[in-house]
Amino acid sequence: MKTQTRIIIGSIILVSVIGIFLTAIVPLKEAFAESDKITRGASPNTFKVVNVNTATVQELDKLPNIGMAKAKAIVDYREKFGPFQELEDLLNVPGIGQSTLDKISSVVIGFSSSTSKNDVKSGKIKINEATAKEIENLPSIGPIKAREIVNYRETHGPFHTPTDLMKVNGIGPKTVDKIKDLIEF
Repeated sequence: MKTQTRIIIGSIILVSVIGIFLTAIVPLKEAFAESDKITRGASPNTFKVVNVNTATVQELDKLPNIGMAKAKAIVDYREKFGPFQELEDLLNVPGIGQSTLDKISSVVIGFSSSTSKNDVKSGKIKINEATAKEIENLPSIGPIKAREIVNYRETHGPFHTPTDLMKVNGIGPKTVDKIKDLIEF
């Protein structure tokens, strides 16, 4: 076989191997990198809101920057010391620092200084009994709207359905849709 033929056959084999590599390996690597980038850079709205006092390890694992080890540590801490009273209590969990706390703060709820182990079982906020501080932990509800809900409830009586909340100034259908599965009457 002539040297020129060997070079041509070798070039064809080399180009084929490179082609296979590029079509199979590179897109796979990019897919994993893209998936990781999406998860790390995702806005808090990408993640489901989780009640830190009732969530399972699997639910906590889905939070930004929380893996199985941290999720298990959260549940273990909660079982040992009782429900989390405020967001900063999560800093006592091994593996959770300020950076992680900042990333999950907008997607965890359920903190209350009056939360007991019995209250935690339902995982829902009793909208007709909760304090403004408890209510403000709901998504899209801050301190002002929480006070408005309590004031409305005290003036007009208890809420009976999620749509009753739309009678409160500043609460519309989108807000009700976000919180309806997190409250009970």
